[in-house]
Amino acid sequence: MRERENHNGAVAARLAVGLLAFVGVAWAAGELWLSLAGSSEVDFMRTLAAERSAALIDIARVVTWAGSTWVLTPLALLCAVLLVRAGRRLDALAVALSLGGAIAIYHAVKALVARPRPAVEHLQHVTGWSYPSGHSAQAGAFWTSLLLVVLARTRTRRESGIAIGLTAMIVLAVAWSRVYLGVHYPSDVIAGALLGCGWALFTRWALSWESSPRGAAGVQQYAEVSEDGGAG
Repeated sequence: MRERENHNGAVAARLAVGLLAFVGVAWAAGELWLSLAGSSEVDFMRTLAAERSAALIDIARVVTWAGSTWVLTPLALLCAVLLVRAGRRLDALAVALSLGGAIAIYHAVKALVARPRPAVEHLQHVTGWSYPSGHSAQAGAFWTSLLLVVLARTRTRRESGIAIGLTAMIVLAVAWSRVYLGVHYPSDVIAGALLGCGWALFTRWALSWESSPRGAAGVQQYAEVSEDGGAG
């Protein structure tokens, strides 16, 4: 019991330190970019806004929902419940913490960087600061965490390649939609997607790694525990 409590405490500590590190790096990257970018992104957004087409606007308005809190939060909860019922508790926890952590990180970074939204017509109602893109961060975190669950069960390289390709398409499509709708700069969505994907990968590592002298055996143990139903 004590060993398990120590392990859980170590996992929680890794996640907490990782969250603070992600906030710090994203904050520093945002401040650095704003000091170097000049007016290039402003000019790009004005040009894009002047050339938007009705068809692509309609597509962007649909695609952007794949990164929405209102869609991904209940979807993550549903996936977590199904994974728990399938005996894959650590997978369920990874999906939930990936999305929840990404939301916490980007809210903190938005407040720290405080970048105004692009000064063009916004084709979707938005509030808050621009950097990083919350939709892109959420899409990166959720779909990457789900990809990791799927990859643990794929049997061929072809299946893995399809899963990776679909995930990349979804995340990139959400990122594109936020720029096309005029609510984010390109650097906002790049930062958001990297933040989300990176946090999902880190979360999976933090939950996998064994806090004991066996060290590197943790990832293998994670796979075995997931296979056995996450009992313990």
